[in-house]
Amino acid sequence: MARGNHRATWFRLFASLGVFLWAMAVLFPWNGDVIRRGLDLRGGMAVTLEIAKESLADNGAERKNQLKKAEEIMRKRVDALGISEPLIRIRGDSQIEIQLAGVFAGGDSNLVDVIKKPAKLEFRLLHNEQAAGGNSPPLGYELIPCESQGEGAEEMGPKFATVRRISELGGGAIKRAGATVNSYGANEVSLEFTGEGAKKFEQITRRNVGKQLGIVLDGKLYSAPLISSVISDGKAVISGHFTRKGATDLANVLNNPLEFELRVAEMHELGPSLADEVQRHAVNAAIIGSLLVMLFMVLCSAVAGLVTVLSIVLNVLIILGILVTIGATMTLPAIAALVLTIGMGVDANIIIFARMREEMFRGKSMHDAIGQGFKMSFSSILDANLTSLLSAIILAFYGVGPIRGFGIILAIGVLSSLFCSIVFTRGFLELIVDVFHCDFLFFPYKRRKKIINFMGIKWPCAALASAAVAMGILAMAIGGKDVCGIDFRGGEEYVLSYDEKPPMETIFRAAEMAAIGEIIPSFQRSIKGDGCEELKLQVAAGKGIALLSQLNQLLPQCHFSVQRQTSIGASLSAELRKNAAISIAMSLLAMLIYLTVRFRIGFAVGAIVAILHDILVTAGVYVLLGHQWSAPLIAAILMVIGYSVNDTIVIFDRIREELTRHPERKLHGTINDAISKTLSRTLLTSLSTFLAAISLWIFGAGVIRDFSAIFSIGILVGTFSSIFIASPIFYWFHRKEHVDVDKKSLHFEENGDHISP
Repeated sequence: MARGNHRATWFRLFASLGVFLWAMAVLFPWNGDVIRRGLDLRGGMAVTLEIAKESLADNGAERKNQLKKAEEIMRKRVDALGISEPLIRIRGDSQIEIQLAGVFAGGDSNLVDVIKKPAKLEFRLLHNEQAAGGNSPPLGYELIPCESQGEGAEEMGPKFATVRRISELGGGAIKRAGATVNSYGANEVSLEFTGEGAKKFEQITRRNVGKQLGIVLDGKLYSAPLISSVISDGKAVISGHFTRKGATDLANVLNNPLEFELRVAEMHELGPSLADEVQRHAVNAAIIGSLLVMLFMVLCSAVAGLVTVLSIVLNVLIILGILVTIGATMTLPAIAALVLTIGMGVDANIIIFARMREEMFRGKSMHDAIGQGFKMSFSSILDANLTSLLSAIILAFYGVGPIRGFGIILAIGVLSSLFCSIVFTRGFLELIVDVFHCDFLFFPYKRRKKIINFMGIKWPCAALASAAVAMGILAMAIGGKDVCGIDFRGGEEYVLSYDEKPPMETIFRAAEMAAIGEIIPSFQRSIKGDGCEELKLQVAAGKGIALLSQLNQLLPQCHFSVQRQTSIGASLSAELRKNAAISIAMSLLAMLIYLTVRFRIGFAVGAIVAILHDILVTAGVYVLLGHQWSAPLIAAILMVIGYSVNDTIVIFDRIREELTRHPERKLHGTINDAISKTLSRTLLTSLSTFLAAISLWIFGAGVIRDFSAIFSIGILVGTFSSIFIASPIFYWFHRKEHVDVDKKSLHFEENGDHISP
């Protein structure tokens, strides 16, 4: 082996070792709090805010609009605080519930105040003289407290200022606010006016040169700068004794002002929505699934399979290390993205090994087979991963809630999987072959020479696919609104006290026996009051009584008592659902553009149609099995999309290669040839991924089972569509560019390196 190649091998190995040591340093010592966990895995704090009675609209429609506006403002404020994956929804006809992951009693005591602050901003003129002692303020003025000692307050006296009752300008004139630091190092809040607001502010300063203009927020004076000249640049500053966090929080609420006061009605500590039993089952199922995948890879690929196992371990460590570094939150959708990227890493290795075997069959040495195998598989791996990365970036930037979390971790996972496949796997294989002189990478393998006529059954498969899509659409249409679960439609919430804590598994069994569909149970403890633990049950509207009856029959020793009952809105609000649909549509459009540029328009259309087929069929089958749409469904559907496009691109890349190598070959035969050559890879990837998914379904519990059921269906559907939908659509688009072939001539014979019809 050449010295330069040795150097490249050691470089790959040392790069992999460096990344491994970094990940271990970040993750060690391991404990449950190394990675931030979301509401479903850890729980947090639930705050119920109520619109003040004096501000609550009398009209039902106006009150509904009040709540919707408040819900969106709360969402923006919480997002600006950096709290990932919050749950915000309307409760009853005057309340908003905010669930904050990883926030518990004893944490940031000002957090709730920052969230609920009305942020009513006013610019008011100060009187020339302060009202002192028992003197009343002059007519038209009032005394207000000062938040910090400034120009409008006496140095040592009471912290009150005499300001005009009527404001000169309101907060509606503010375009944006931001935390800044002035030349003296003091924290301030900078204000930028709208176009109309800047004009009004200029007129105010022109009329009142030499006077103090107070900046009043929620009835408190923050600062009162002297107007020394006309201000025409449309900017102002709120000064005071701010900390950096205080200035940032104030800018946040000013950017999202409320028109009415919100008061705290309830505060609870929440247990995880995925109960401990469910999480324990999920962990056990994941371990079993991982061991099955590892065993499967070793049985299929011998020593190369062991290298794949090491690559999977390194991939997981890198992803977890990056998540800890950036402070990302681990939720069920995040776990879905993690599973998908691990599957992509396994798939990349399977593609590489398949190419290596082909080179070995051509008589090349193991060393040359490694180099050529990586070279020939690189474009397939790159195209599949770049397409997923492009989609992930769009979901991360434009998605919200679980969509955004999925996109962030998928993007991280794609880059990590590429590194492990291209750098680690190659370096380790070269170490085994060139340094330790071991050529036993694979078990003996007989090359399959037969080319299967997949295109010969394209019309029956098209009819089957069309029927499956129609069935899915019909199932969802017949189900109507009942197809949507609590996350989409809302429902009702019961808070129960009990004498003996009920097992979560029994609660799910009661729901199944009562046939009430989806439920979301969790335990909570009041932060204020007696602190007793309660059971919170969220069910579809009108299903609560049946569930309570079944619970009392199964668990009579618990002596359940209803403490509160109220209606709840959807946790995935209309705005969230709209943003989710837009972000997914944008990612599909990005795929279409990329595949058109990188391949041909027929490839792009074939891939998109296959993805739409997979979504509709998977969702339809899920509904037919008696399930409802929920937040986990979104994560699972995103996984199906990622799996489907990855599978399809590998086949397309081989079709493109065969067309380039043999342009004289008839298109019908070329497609059959390409699919047949990638068939072993397709089956191996599908089986390994299916093993992991089916393990979660068999050994998991609760929502984990629902999630894995969707993905298991999606794997089967995605494998079918890659072969029998995407490829025939490409053929239909480009059939006129090649001479068609008669069905009777679809016989192939091998001729060395060339296979011709």
